[in-house]
Amino acid sequence: MKKIITLCLFVGALFFGAENLTAQNTIEINKVASEKAENLRKVIKFDTNTLEEVYEAYKAYETKYQVISKDLNANWESKVKLDKELDQSMKSILTEDQYFQYKNLSSN
Repeated sequence: MKKIITLCLFVGALFFGAENLTAQNTIEINKVASEKAENLRKVIKFDTNTLEEVYEAYKAYETKYQVISKDLNANWESKVKLDKELDQSMKSILTEDQYFQYKNLSSN
């Protein structure tokens, strides 16, 4: 009986430890997405609704990037596909002029 209780406590500790790592990654992803969106807003003037959409696009990008970034050599095609997805998201969010400015910024 003691072994079962010990095992349950050990599994519980692992579960809570993994949950903390996930929360920390989520906070980091949100921070990076927010910084990128704000930096883009400083250069390309757009409204709050567009800012929120840009933030969500960067957040989705960063979340997926975390998964493939562990081994970019093996996941190079995934990285290229992910970059194209971000580009398409930005194209649908921004106006034509804003998108042109975004492309100029991202190519530098």
